[in-house]
Amino acid sequence: MAKKQKSFADKASGRGTDAVMVKYVKSVKSEKTGFWRFNEQMVKLRDGEDLNAALKRLDEANNLVDIDLSAFEATTNTDDTSSANTEESKETIVVSDLEGEEE
Repeated sequence: MAKKQKSFADKASGRGTDAVMVKYVKSVKSEKTGFWRFNEQMVKLRDGEDLNAALKRLDEANNLVDIDLSAFEATTNTDDTSSANTEESKETIVVSDLEGEEE
């Protein structure tokens, strides 16, 4: 016997009844034209979360994306090469020890 399938309305209504979605419209002045542009975004509020808290959370997430990590990458690359040189020297020491044991 075939299983009864749920309609889309049944699926949509049964999921996340305590979640609230808010449409957030942000106005930004265009750098090229000088006119106002509007960016729309749907924001999901967590259990009883205030709208200002949700916007602050989104702003913090956007700030993390904008962080310039080029200074850290340069130091990481130099650290990687120095550790690679150390590993190569360790390998040569191990090889010379093995050759000494075989003789």
